[in-house]
Amino acid sequence: MTARDMLLVKSRDFIRKIAKGISYQYQDGRVSEDDLVQEGYFGLLEAIPRYKPNKGTAFYTYAGYWVRKFMWEAANIFTAPVEIGSLSDVIGDEERTELIQLIADPYSETPEQIVIRAETIEDVRTGLREITARERIYLLYRYGFTDGDEHPIPETAAHFHLTEKRAKKTERAALDDLRSKLPR
Repeated sequence: MTARDMLLVKSRDFIRKIAKGISYQYQDGRVSEDDLVQEGYFGLLEAIPRYKPNKGTAFYTYAGYWVRKFMWEAANIFTAPVEIGSLSDVIGDEERTELIQLIADPYSETPEQIVIRAETIEDVRTGLREITARERIYLLYRYGFTDGDEHPIPETAAHFHLTEKRAKKTERAALDDLRSKLPR
């Protein structure tokens, strides 16, 4: 076991205590303590290479900043004011648009292409149901399923009160998770 791994194991109570304090502020159930613990570990992993012992700050004092930062960013995503209908409503509009286009030009796609597209849409719909609520809300907002407009990274980061770097990491993780849920 490496020193980093031992530090992660030994920091469990430290991270859980911080997560408990933050999740207590969201008693409506939108922020899970376990999700915050996971984000806390990401914060700790961020703090490890950045820590400079010669600066005179104790490691846990320094790491606490990063752990809280990652937890608060996650809490902001969980509680962001994104208003969406059911997934079938959100994706259903797109399907209706495609159907109207198909009726206008019935020879634009072969029957095989129509079946493949329908299966793909259903696969994405199923995949979105299987990823975490945080990832789903992020992707639905970022790619315009909530309001019909795709939002660039800076705008999405501002909406969820994230840095652009954190928004990119969140998006990458969400897309990776969604891809893993799609059939191969």
